[in-house]
Amino acid sequence: MIRLTKFSLVFLLLLAGSVYAQDELLTIQQAVEQAIGCNAELNQMRARLVQKENEWRINTGVSAPEISYFKEGISDDPTAPFAEKRFAITQEVDFPLTSVYRVKALKQEVEAQQNVIVAKEKEISSQVKSKYIEVVYALYLQRSRENQLNLAQDLYNAVYTKFETGLGNGIDLANAEIQLDEARNDLDQSEWILHQARYGLFNVMGLPIEEQKYSIQFADTLYATDIDISQIQALAVQEEQPAYRASMNLLNASDYFLKEAKSNILPDVRFSLYKQDYGTGYDFNGFEIGLSIPIWYSFDQKGKIQMATARKEELLWNQKEIRLNMKKEIEYAWHNYSVSRSIVNRYHDSMQERSSKLQSMSLRAYQLGEIDLLELLNAQQIYLKSEQRYLTALRDYYMQLAALEQYLNQELIY
Repeated sequence: MIRLTKFSLVFLLLLAGSVYAQDELLTIQQAVEQAIGCNAELNQMRARLVQKENEWRINTGVSAPEISYFKEGISDDPTAPFAEKRFAITQEVDFPLTSVYRVKALKQEVEAQQNVIVAKEKEISSQVKSKYIEVVYALYLQRSRENQLNLAQDLYNAVYTKFETGLGNGIDLANAEIQLDEARNDLDQSEWILHQARYGLFNVMGLPIEEQKYSIQFADTLYATDIDISQIQALAVQEEQPAYRASMNLLNASDYFLKEAKSNILPDVRFSLYKQDYGTGYDFNGFEIGLSIPIWYSFDQKGKIQMATARKEELLWNQKEIRLNMKKEIEYAWHNYSVSRSIVNRYHDSMQERSSKLQSMSLRAYQLGEIDLLELLNAQQIYLKSEQRYLTALRDYYMQLAALEQYLNQELIY
């Protein structure tokens, strides 16, 4: 197994020995699938994608044909009641180049929306995994606080024994009682931390209220891929991110919309076909073609061009903002990952064994009268502080891996 799975055994052993119903077990993958399927914002994005995919159908520049009836030269003379009758069908179309640019722009917007959805799915997956990690951390923190309470109880028993035999004093006993009550307070607080983490996870999952049960249990295994992610590697994937690709799609769309606006100076076309009757039946055919001349350029076409140009500039600045924010998030995640990884490795390699040995030796030395209560308390504080610092670092390590998953095309936590 990889090295990190050794120190991640604290997560693997959580809730060991308990028996749960299979249908009440919520794994991290199930939580992610639930969130992606039920997230309200994501489903709105999917609905907008369907709208965007069909928008080109109403923007082809081909209007509905017009059917008309025309009668000219109407008189009361029964021998010549009219000069001409005709039925006509008329069709108006934008200049073909204008329609081509418009449709191409809309297709780029479709691709942008698809990339936005992918980015949102990655973000939700990272959020859910982070919340799940917080739940697992809270569970182990509760066990750590139970261990703290047991140590405080052992401390109290040792002090009380010395007090009963006349070797101790009332100040030490009062101190031990305070330590015991503080341990109970910390254990109670850990229960609130657990409930807060549970409901935070349920909320980001979009789990229905009626399904948010206390009987839901969490998987007693949590794996991480041990990869040595370099800073360069983390930063090199910026342009591959769906959020960045979406900004590129929108920028391409703005180019096409600008071309469309400029092509509006070209005339739209109007066609008409006639069936004509001059009194002997519809024996004649007619044809008409018309061109729209953009004589109001300074108001209409020029305004559209300037709006499209400003929209392109807006998207350019938005793309720069996306890139800067992405670099910041990757830098934060990578540096926190690197620091947490070092702390976890250091604790696993040496600190865990040393602090545990120091605590047990100090308790024995106090019972033998070799050290005073202050030294014993200091040893216990070192042991508890190192353990809880380790748990915090391990939680941060996993959470930064979850954050980096958004940017690396690799599943790091499962």
